[in-house]
Amino acid sequence: MMDSAPITMDEVVDAANEQKTGETGTETAMDVDIQETTVQREIDDEIKIIPSNEETWMNLRFDTKDHGLLWYKCYAHDKGFSVRETGGVKRTSNNKPCEVVRYFGGRCNKEGWRKGSTNNPANDDQQPRSRIRKEDRWDCKAVIRFQLEDSSQKYYISSWLDEHNHKMIPPSSRQFMRSNRTMNEVQKFLIDMYHKAGISIQSSFQALCLAAGGRENVGFTQMDHKNYIGTKRQKTMKFGEATMIYHHFKSEASMDPAFFYEIQVDINEEIASIFWADGCMRMDYFYFGDTISFDTTYRTNKNARPLALFVGFNNYRETCVFGAALLYDETSATFDWLFKQFLICMNGKEPGAVFTDQAAAIAAGIRTALPHTYHGLCTFHITMNAKSNGLWWSPFLEELSFLMYDLETEDEFDYYWKKMLENCFNEEEEEEGKKLTSKIEAWLQNLHKVRSKWSSAWLKDHFACGMRSSQLSESCNSHLRKYLQSKLTLWEFFIQFNNLLEAKRHKELRSDYEALNTIPYLVFTNSEVLQQFVTKYTQNIFGNMQDEYSKSIKYHIRPNNSKDIDGMFAYELHKLDQQRNPIDKRIVMVDFVERKLICSCKMFEKCGWLCRHVLRAIDHLGYGGHPEILNIHTRYILKRWTYDAKSGDFTLPAVQDTAERVYCSRVKQLTGSMNLLATRTCMDDDIYKMLEEGMQALKIRDESMMPAMKFGQPSTSTEAELNPASSESEPHWAKALKVRTDPFKSRTRRKNRIEIIRERRRQTKLQERAAEGK
Repeated sequence: MMDSAPITMDEVVDAANEQKTGETGTETAMDVDIQETTVQREIDDEIKIIPSNEETWMNLRFDTKDHGLLWYKCYAHDKGFSVRETGGVKRTSNNKPCEVVRYFGGRCNKEGWRKGSTNNPANDDQQPRSRIRKEDRWDCKAVIRFQLEDSSQKYYISSWLDEHNHKMIPPSSRQFMRSNRTMNEVQKFLIDMYHKAGISIQSSFQALCLAAGGRENVGFTQMDHKNYIGTKRQKTMKFGEATMIYHHFKSEASMDPAFFYEIQVDINEEIASIFWADGCMRMDYFYFGDTISFDTTYRTNKNARPLALFVGFNNYRETCVFGAALLYDETSATFDWLFKQFLICMNGKEPGAVFTDQAAAIAAGIRTALPHTYHGLCTFHITMNAKSNGLWWSPFLEELSFLMYDLETEDEFDYYWKKMLENCFNEEEEEEGKKLTSKIEAWLQNLHKVRSKWSSAWLKDHFACGMRSSQLSESCNSHLRKYLQSKLTLWEFFIQFNNLLEAKRHKELRSDYEALNTIPYLVFTNSEVLQQFVTKYTQNIFGNMQDEYSKSIKYHIRPNNSKDIDGMFAYELHKLDQQRNPIDKRIVMVDFVERKLICSCKMFEKCGWLCRHVLRAIDHLGYGGHPEILNIHTRYILKRWTYDAKSGDFTLPAVQDTAERVYCSRVKQLTGSMNLLATRTCMDDDIYKMLEEGMQALKIRDESMMPAMKFGQPSTSTEAELNPASSESEPHWAKALKVRTDPFKSRTRRKNRIEIIRERRRQTKLQERAAEGK
């Protein structure tokens, strides 16, 4: 019909049917299928009508207003001009109101003049316009008018003027004409799907172009694509962010009965902070909530609110999320509320240890809400704070690292702390930056006050899964940035956050699959000890144990000839390649009757797997006259690191099969099945034709039995369910989301170390030049 038409006939009919359905509410998809062939044949014939032949176009009749307008738009596209619709008039010739549209029409888009146009001969106002726009109208007189015929109740063309005073658009550029740029329902569905998946507008539009065979065949432009997403975002937020958040959480709770959420509202009834956790998060915390890392990150939403995450390790030592919160601020009162809500969500179960940065507000919140939890400070943040306070030289950082990781007793800490001050802050040292200034001294004093939160001399008494910093949260934050952006609205934020959770849980399922089909590689095949762990511990944890076993070879063992009151024998272990004082010496206590092993480094108590010292003692004693010690007791196989870590008594509330849940489940199942079927059958012509005929027959039969429903929505959904504002039983529990100023707008970027050094050198040179001038 048209060589380079940007829209197909299917799209024209679908658009007409959609508008007709919106007006009457009775049109069905089956009716469109029946009328499609007739409408297409009519437009194919009628599009060739010549306007000068009045007898020909006067005989045309159109069933509906949409049919007439679409026919004229197709004609205009074929000729090379765009159309602007004139409003339908619901009045008779006597100017009396009626129920149906009796008069409507269409004009060339270049009809008339714009207000204030300098090209208009009748324009006497020569004042410049506030907005400079390109001239796109030339007072074209082309127009068509339709009128309702009383006898047949169909529309006919009452007048038609097709004389234009401008050039027609060539076929290669007709794809940009506004009147023919439309989106069908399939394209809208794909755009929504791409947007939810986090795909950019440019990438999703390019995918649609490839599927259509080129940009000229898509039917709309990339700007139309962008405007559609923006319009839908505005409609989503039409009833306010507070209402949107409430109904989002209500929808999540209907799909997941174990979903927990709590919202903090201030005295003005505005939302301040939000906390939520779904059923999988709560179940993961039940099994792996012994140690958590807590941190906040900015710029993940349009409101610049801090996103607080509770994360930890699963049995594969991979990151799992236990809960999330969007906070208004980072004060001690906010953190106190957050930790209390987290405790309520997890049925009062406190974590064994929590690692955070050195924020005083977080420490106050943990001290109040989690009194029985060990609060550890991130060693990485301590090192970064030391550098920012001027302690950036290597000798000090080495001493600080030794205090963090290599000490076992509090007396050792006191001794080496004093030794560090003597070695690193020599009063005779004149080099800039290595003097014990008042600022550095104050920071060191504050660090010494909280030494029990970061030194290994105190941490050895607490199980921490091998965690020493909040780098687990930092790693999760880097993953977050792949999904969350500062320009996202809250609605888009929750969608992308769920995509993040789905990706992490998919990775865990992949690990479960590999665990069922593979076992870790055993390097030391002759080790009876490692053979007892290889089929029980997950691959990452067994890798840590195997690494410890390889390092145990470097230790020499000798008995201490001492026996304590509990009947345990002590053995000293010395490293053969000692490089540092004090000597790397460990004491391993052994009870041969109960097969009990305790090392002075307490790695098992801290991490959950045996250390190199215990493994060396087992090998030495097991092959030296105590073979019973080779049989490892089950107490040293920690369940949280095994493949069966999630076997227990924890159960989630039963999920009720609501209409929406059943609908979503069916859509996912049928979509996957149909994609697989299409992939297999499209390679063979006979099978493809047979499948197509069967689907057409099934479509006609099912649509004749089912009521009309909107695309992508279950027929059981009521207006109150689809439109949150239409339900009068739901109270407005909050006015709005409390406005939070962006903390990054007025904050200057912190200079790095190289920039600081360059600035110092520049200042030094300026001072030298000033001195020379004097």
